[in-house]
Amino acid sequence: MSDTIRVGSGRGHRIVDGELELVMKAEPVSKAETIEREIAERIAAAGLRLRFDKVALRLVNGLKASVAQIVPEDRSIIFTVTAPIRHPAKTSAALQDLLSDLPAGELRRIIHGNKVRARQVTTDSNGMPKVIGFVHNPESDAGLILDLAERSLSER
Repeated sequence: MSDTIRVGSGRGHRIVDGELELVMKAEPVSKAETIEREIAERIAAAGLRLRFDKVALRLVNGLKASVAQIVPEDRSIIFTVTAPIRHPAKTSAALQDLLSDLPAGELRRIIHGNKVRARQVTTDSNGMPKVIGFVHNPESDAGLILDLAERSLSER
């Protein structure tokens, strides 16, 4: 039996035989959304578990909206956060401050009990997403998530 739960703009998850599965029903409307979808598909193909619950989506979408405005044209920020997010407002505020002043290289922090990793990468500015975020289960390899996302951006 399969239950589909719609979340946000056509994204959601489906529970199939007790396993969560990403569902993307709406067609992407921009190059950035297409790239983000391809990255999520690569991560899923690698067997890494991402979270798409309401708290995770609000956190990622809020950070994308607030931080994207200050990221230079030839850069993108990729970040990961471990679930569960117990203090979403506090975590979001702390992440916004952290990502707004992200140094070169990779950053690792624990924010309100959540492990956070972030990278600033050089990209072609033409339609590339400025901020890409993933919330994942603690057992998923955040470094591999960042590597797959960075590789996908650099291949464009």
